Amino acid sequence: MCSSRAIRFQKSQLFRRPLAATYLFDSWFAHGSELIKHVESHRKDWIGPLRSNRQVTFDGEEKRVDALAESIDTEEREIDDEVYNIWTKTLPVSKLGEVRLVITEKEVDEDEENPVKYLATNKIDAPSAHIIRSYSKRWRIETFFEDSKEDLGLGGCEVRDSDGASRHWHLQMLTYSLLRLGSPSSVSERLVSKASSLRAQLEHGLKEAIYNMFSWVREQPERDLDGLMEEIDHLFLHSGGSEGCI
Repeated sequence: MCSSRAIRFQKSQLFRRPLAATYLFDSWFAHGSELIKHVESHRKDWIGPLRSNRQVTFDGEEKRVDALAESIDTEEREIDDEVYNIWTKTLPVSKLGEVRLVITEKEVDEDEENPVKYLATNKIDAPSAHIIRSYSKRWRIETFFEDSKEDLGLGGCEVRDSDGASRHWHLQMLTYSLLRLGSPSSVSERLVSKASSLRAQLEHGLKEAIYNMFSWVREQPERDLDGLMEEIDHLFLHSGGSEGCI
C-alpha cells in the first residue's frame, strides 16, 4: 500500500470495537500528524518514538531531539528491575504541537546495543515509568509483523480494497494466535511455546508430526506400506469432512 492508502486503511480499522485506551505507534506513524490527530479526535491516547532528527523547542530554541539529549542531565530510575536514565518535559514538537517528551536509555551490558529512545505522547500527566512500560509492549507487535511477513504471507497481500485487506488481516491474526497461543500439552509443545520465532515453532511442530507418524507406523507391523500410505493420504484429504477449507 502507498502511504496515503495505508493511512486511510488504518483509520477505517482503528476504532472498530473493542477500542484501546492507548495506541502505540512506530516512528513512521509518529513522524506525521494525520493518524495521531485521528486518534485524538476520538479522545484516545498515543505513544510513539521520534526520529533523532525531529525538531523540538526547548528554552525558546528549536533543535534536533538528539542534540537536546546531549545537553540534558538524566535521572537514574529503576523500572521493572531494569535501570533507565530518564529525562522528561512537556514541550512543542514539530508537527505534533505540545506533547510530553521522554528521553530514555536503558542500562545494558557493554556488548548489547541500546540506542537512546525519544518517546512522545499526549499523556501529559502520566508518570515516565508508565510511558516506558506501556511502550515496551510495542515489541510484541514488531515480532508479530516479522513472523507474519516472513512465514505467514502478510507481506504478499496484494488486495486493494479495505474489506479484502481487513479479511486478510483478521485471518492472519487468527492464524498467528492459534500457532503462538496454543496450550502446551506435551514436552515438544512446551519447547514450541518457548521458541523465539514463529519459524522455529513451525519447525518444532513439523518434527513432532513426523515423529508421531513414525511412531504410529512402527505400531502397525502387520500393515503393508501401500496400505499405510493410503490411510495417511485419507487423513490429509478428508480431515475437513464435508465443510469447505480455506
